[in-house]
Amino acid sequence: MCAHYEITLNDVSKTFGKKIALDKMSLKIKKGSIFGLIGPNGAGKSTLTSLLATLSLPDGGTVTISDLDVISQVKQVRKKIGITFQGLSIFTTGTAWDNLLIAGKMNDMNTSKIKDRGEYLLKEFNLNQVSNDLVGTYSGGMKRKLDIAISLLHKPEVLFLDEPTTGLDPESRNILWQIISNISDREGTTIFVTTHYLEELNNVATDIALINNGKILDVGTPKELINKLAADHIEIHFSNLNSSMIQKLDEYVSNLVEVVNYTIKPRSLIMIGSKGQQIISKLLEFLIRNEVEIEFSELKQATLNDVYLANFTEKGAK
Repeated sequence: MCAHYEITLNDVSKTFGKKIALDKMSLKIKKGSIFGLIGPNGAGKSTLTSLLATLSLPDGGTVTISDLDVISQVKQVRKKIGITFQGLSIFTTGTAWDNLLIAGKMNDMNTSKIKDRGEYLLKEFNLNQVSNDLVGTYSGGMKRKLDIAISLLHKPEVLFLDEPTTGLDPESRNILWQIISNISDREGTTIFVTTHYLEELNNVATDIALINNGKILDVGTPKELINKLAADHIEIHFSNLNSSMIQKLDEYVSNLVEVVNYTIKPRSLIMIGSKGQQIISKLLEFLIRNEVEIEFSELKQATLNDVYLANFTEKGAK
């Protein structure tokens, strides 16, 4: 069965003066997915998010959200989406309920629906006990929770999150993502997120796109991108090897297709490659079979941070 795509871009371009912000970009985002967008500053993340959120228009190409055209059907599109910006967009001089009522009325919801949906969201985000307190008394994490809850008030089919956990401590970030993931699973909401906390995407994203210079470089699951674009690091220390055993080990390692690079010394083997767990298992089995005394072994598996460093830094670009 073919996947249903919530967001589709075909040859989308956007320029600001002489600067090309989006360069004939094509992209498809599956319905119900948590889709992460990563790239350096100036890569086109904000431009793409702004365009999808109907805050700007493309210069060329087509964009559809929930099968609606973002140019000719902008009013209908806006009813389908929710947006949480990096900066808070809540009224700190009112209560959580004041904020929910204002947002609900702006989305043409009647008071009864606002109350029912608001009670559900306040409970999900663990804000029900403070819902009548002034938002100005909230912690940063509580304010962010309320901001996202308001974006979900009208049950959007797509939720755009721009750096949603900036400034939050690790525990608060984990709790927030657990809530968002649960709501996405339960309601089938498509989540589109940009973040600099790449470890978050590793834990929650179903798909990730790498963007730079207005182009999509690659798309895949976190695991696919890590296996394809980054490398695991393996280090094994053992008893002193004689020259014949070093040669034998060298021949064995050179035939492992997953290995990108390696160095063998009389007392150590250091290598980088994909599928690190499989490689280290094979190596340890080989060494034990050849009666090599193993003193220490370590596998450092690649992460999305390694993908970022390999693709978006001067060192990685060389």
